[in-house]
Amino acid sequence: MNDLNDRALIDLPEARRFVYRNENDASRDDILTDAINDASDGIWDYCEREFKDTTNPDRSGVDGVGNATTTFTSATAAFTADDVGKRIRIDGAFFTIASFTNGTTVVLDRVLAVDTGLSWDFGELRLIPVTSSGYVDFRPFDLYEVASATLYADRADLDDTVLTTADYQLVRHGATAYDMHIAAPEFSPAHEGFLTMVSIRGWWGMPSVPGTIQLACKQWVKNIAENPGGYASSSMAGYDVIPEFDSVTTLLPAGMPAAVRYRLDDWARGDQPIR
Repeated sequence: MNDLNDRALIDLPEARRFVYRNENDASRDDILTDAINDASDGIWDYCEREFKDTTNPDRSGVDGVGNATTTFTSATAAFTADDVGKRIRIDGAFFTIASFTNGTTVVLDRVLAVDTGLSWDFGELRLIPVTSSGYVDFRPFDLYEVASATLYADRADLDDTVLTTADYQLVRHGATAYDMHIAAPEFSPAHEGFLTMVSIRGWWGMPSVPGTIQLACKQWVKNIAENPGGYASSSMAGYDVIPEFDSVTTLLPAGMPAAVRYRLDDWARGDQPIR
């Protein structure tokens, strides 16, 4: 039996409960696993969004210690003075490092509760293209917390420009941002027409799968499970599953039920003008 992939939007007990009304019936898990993987991939691709936390941090650990003060320690962190001012995620919450003590200890901007074995990380750095007007399209990514943003980080011939929160505006949908507007990049005539990038360190995807998306996935999985031989060209349980075209003649994922599409349309990015 295949395993659920990293983009699976529901787990097997949820699917069993929704499809067969029995979360302990594992007799058809091979069908449900394939259906969950296929439906989840279709939803991610149709919406051009990240519905789970996709952050792949380059610095992280699981040995953090809090003591009901602003002090945070980790035996593996290898903190340096350069970490002052950086954002850090500790046990799902975001802090700013206020000062450096030594390689295992820093002071945070607010109190951290008493606990041990805390997970921590500094987010993931991604390079995103910037248009000449300063528009940054995160598609197909979602950004839910910014640590830092630097313009021209990819250009050896231009000085890096660290952006403050006053230099950009994030456009949000729910808890995440799907694009950014910054001051239009300024190039000398020799640089005009060249692509430039903004490097964004942060936390990507969504902290948890939205309930509407989970329901859409369950509906699609149920549709597949009840008509496994020909769901791409049949109707089942009131769902029209014939592949159809949307208003911009983009082919929907084969077999997407209309009811599922309606739930997804508020989340789908769709076509956006180049800015």
